[in-house]
Amino acid sequence: KDCHQTQNDYHTCRSHISEETNKWRIYADQNIRACQEYVERYLGDAISAYKLASVGLSHAINRSGEHEALQLELNHQEAMRTALENSNEILNQEVEALEKERAKLSRQLQNFVIELEDAQRDLEVRDLERVECDRNHRDLITCEETLNQADQYKANNEAPSSHVLKQLTDQVKVLQNQGRMKENMLEEMGFTINNAKKAVQYWKAKAELLVEKIDSRSRRDVLKTYGPGPHYVRITLSLSSSPDVSENILLKMAPLDMMSHTIQIFLNLIEEKIYVGGTFILAREHILAAAPIDAFDPENNQRLEEKMREGGYIPDGALLFHQYSPDYPHKKYTVGFSSTGGPLFYINTQDNVELHGPRHIDNEGDVEGDPVFASVVEGFDVIQRIHALPRNEDDSLETRVQIVDTYVVDIDGNAQI
Repeated sequence: KDCHQTQNDYHTCRSHISEETNKWRIYADQNIRACQEYVERYLGDAISAYKLASVGLSHAINRSGEHEALQLELNHQEAMRTALENSNEILNQEVEALEKERAKLSRQLQNFVIELEDAQRDLEVRDLERVECDRNHRDLITCEETLNQADQYKANNEAPSSHVLKQLTDQVKVLQNQGRMKENMLEEMGFTINNAKKAVQYWKAKAELLVEKIDSRSRRDVLKTYGPGPHYVRITLSLSSSPDVSENILLKMAPLDMMSHTIQIFLNLIEEKIYVGGTFILAREHILAAAPIDAFDPENNQRLEEKMREGGYIPDGALLFHQYSPDYPHKKYTVGFSSTGGPLFYINTQDNVELHGPRHIDNEGDVEGDPVFASVVEGFDVIQRIHALPRNEDDSLETRVQIVDTYVVDIDGNAQI
């Protein structure tokens, strides 16, 4: 009986242990699955974090590279700016030296012009003396003929009065002496004129060499500062009838090799903002003129004048010498400097080849053409509206047309500097 009871307890205990074992196995399986899910979530989060970290690191590396590239570009731009400042300083020194050379050359040319005028007057005197010499020569021939007649008369035993013969002989000697004096004077004058001509030829050749040198330097500086071109200039205007509306005129420069010095000066005037604050001052039938002048505001006009004087653009003009090319004449909508060489410029509103090109003027002789250096490519309607504005008796505009800003731009209209 005890054995039987023990066997029953054994089976009961075994059954209980089996149930508990199953329960713990199920609990263990659940924990394992939970752990696996937790590990999988943790690994997924870790992988995502790793991917995000990788992307962030990649961006950081890229930004670091971009920063280094930007720093290099900034260093390059700073070096270019320093080089441009140094170049500009050197250019200013060269311009000052050229200006001094031009002033010296101008004085020398003026002296030679005065010498030529003196030589011209000497030639006129020489012509008068030649006429007198011819008259004396004719008188001498008459006297010689009279003497010959007297000798013939004497040979025929009809001797003339000794007093008359002596007078005729004295007259012949005086005329001969005057003739020799005139010949000596003419010879000296011819020598002086030849020397003057040689001097003029020498200084003319030197002036041509100086002009060629300045033009070559101007071309080099334009290429260095503004690039090979084509070069464009945008002028922004404000009309008093609509002050809040900006109007634009776009100019295209002539080929650089055609007139390098003129183009350089105009581009510098634009870049230095010399025209900003100025106005369109004149509207005649054939031109529309603008300048750093403001007849409507005396204080602004004084400021503009001081700025031009500081830049050395007045009173002798902006150009060191005039340039004109028959291949780029004064056609309609071309732009030229005034005869003073700027800064005043004008837009041809008609064909002005005969009026402003090379021409002959009575009492003045041959006159060189005004420098023409650009053409209008945009803003024709703006020019026509300005040209149609009311004018005063002297052809100045009754209303203000002010230049708000000026830019040197590329072919797409973007500012180059």
